[in-house]
Amino acid sequence: MTRAPIGCRDGISPRKTMLRGIVPAHPQFYAGRAGDSPFSFGTVIPPGTALSRPVLAWYHPDVPDEEPIPFDYSVLHVDDDLIVVDKPHFLPTTSNGRLVRETLQTRLRRDFGEDDIVPLHRLDRLTSGVVLCSRSPDTRAAYQRIFLEGTAEKWYRGIASAPLDIDDWVSLPMLKVPGQRQVCVDSAGVMTHTFVKASGVDVSMSPRTGHTHQLRVLLNHLGAPLLGDDTYPEDRGLDLYDFSEPLALQHHQISFTDPISGARRRFSSSRGVQE
Repeated sequence: MTRAPIGCRDGISPRKTMLRGIVPAHPQFYAGRAGDSPFSFGTVIPPGTALSRPVLAWYHPDVPDEEPIPFDYSVLHVDDDLIVVDKPHFLPTTSNGRLVRETLQTRLRRDFGEDDIVPLHRLDRLTSGVVLCSRSPDTRAAYQRIFLEGTAEKWYRGIASAPLDIDDWVSLPMLKVPGQRQVCVDSAGVMTHTFVKASGVDVSMSPRTGHTHQLRVLLNHLGAPLLGDDTYPEDRGLDLYDFSEPLALQHHQISFTDPISGARRRFSSSRGVQE
């Protein structure tokens, strides 16, 4: 990955671009690392410069203020490599294109004063629970492999809108249609696998695949959509600041073998499912 010559600003990563023609006056651009660049890495590229060739550059994006999301994370564990947090409902893990400042990643970077904090996996904005974050670029790839290779055991808790009686694997093909919020069960989709255990409305689920909305789609397919779901069975539209009813879905626990120490590790949420 190309390293930026400048750090984050207010927890927000710089962006890179290829400058052509005349260098704009705003924002300020910093030279990236490229063998044919006429500028030294990290130096300011003077505004008004006429470029004879495209030049790799970095800049701080202008990000407008955002209405605060009135819920915050709690810290479950901190060491040299990881920060493990309990994410609340309604707070995006990373930027979703609409929210940049009001995300878990940006808050952690600001609060810890560390530009290198990156979530190792993602929870939906409406899902609460355990999130593992890397704080060390030196060990990040090792922890990322836990999720790429599917060796982490993840358990979710949910509250269904109708009672279920199940203790088995459920495999469903799911299809995300561009431009639509809902994911559908469709034979043309990607096969998903989830272990589901329920005797009543309290549901435990352990996914072995990671499809968008996988658990929400699964329970809707079983005729028992999650309480507080704004998308299944009916898409009620997106409102980032409607906090009236939390989605009854929580990433309750994750366990894995630490790739650095070899020790078995387990982290659990201390929140209620709809807290």
